[in-house]
Amino acid sequence: MQAVILAGGRGSRLQPLSMGIPKPLLPIFSKPVLEHTIELLARQDVKDIIIATSEQASEIAEHFGDGSELGVNIRYSIEDEPKGTAGAVKLVQPYINETFLVVSGDIVSDFDVESAIEFHKRKSALATLLLHDIDDPVDYGIAECDSDGRITRFIEKPDSREVFSNTISTGIYVLEPEVLSSIPYFTAYDFGRDLIPRLLRNIEPVFGIKMQGYWCDIGNLISYRNAHFDALLGKAQISIDADEVEPGVWIGENAEIHDTAELAGPLYLGMDAELRKNASLKPFSVIGTGSLIDEAALVSRSIVGDHAFIGRGTRVTDCVIAEGYRVQEAANIRNQVVVDDDIQSIYPNPNMKLNSAFI
Repeated sequence: MQAVILAGGRGSRLQPLSMGIPKPLLPIFSKPVLEHTIELLARQDVKDIIIATSEQASEIAEHFGDGSELGVNIRYSIEDEPKGTAGAVKLVQPYINETFLVVSGDIVSDFDVESAIEFHKRKSALATLLLHDIDDPVDYGIAECDSDGRITRFIEKPDSREVFSNTISTGIYVLEPEVLSSIPYFTAYDFGRDLIPRLLRNIEPVFGIKMQGYWCDIGNLISYRNAHFDALLGKAQISIDADEVEPGVWIGENAEIHDTAELAGPLYLGMDAELRKNASLKPFSVIGTGSLIDEAALVSRSIVGDHAFIGRGTRVTDCVIAEGYRVQEAANIRNQVVVDDDIQSIYPNPNMKLNSAFI
């Protein structure tokens, strides 16, 4: 089966973390978020994949190539200017010849998409939206369905006065090729703002299926961090390339742990990472591939990227540390995003309190 993955987002809400890396390549447990999506599709026999992207194409294509290492076939569609979510799919119309999926490239999910495809075909739908309930729906399209699953009402990003449901569109669609004829050429066109309302106005068979399982939009720093935490808690069934040596404690290949080091899970210590004498990983520590936690350093409720260094006696709490950054010894940093010196050094965001977003 075919899938189009939308991977052209700029990740402005993830800055400064996304300033030096395309948003779809941001790591989740040392693996790009987009790779987790591809693995989800491959496990459910969706292996003919088109990645729709923009100027980020060279880095994404360099990482994934033709997809053979992941057991899929990947092609790339490159926008010369933003066309919107639906407009990006319109560009690949010549290559779509069967029922297909559209998937946002910046989500983490373990949905059973096969069940959604079966539902779509059983209903003879033109379009099926995969739906999910969340607490605060104002940043997403919200939908209401009748008893048969047909969507009767849809509003994209409502204000608080317009909210009639906590059921949102997750950015995953099952579509028939014919739906592409409703997307105009040579203009920006969006699924939630333009295409879905147009189909509903035309009384087309548009259905919604409410999905069980895990879904998270990696749209900001809080959700980025919490996706890691949810996986450590077992809420998100995603692939973690490490051994679970005890419940909630994941240790990567060739990781080195000093006998005096302390591990208090849930946590993840990536491949080739090193934990030195009297170092301590408290609950919800995520340490990337090849990173070094020096003597007597402590990490708690934080994401430390690949090949980073946490200096001797340093305390890191409620932080996101980008790939390759060196935190010098005896520092005490809390509630900060720390990125490479060439992009931006310690960056406390006054509008985002990481430690208030997770219990």
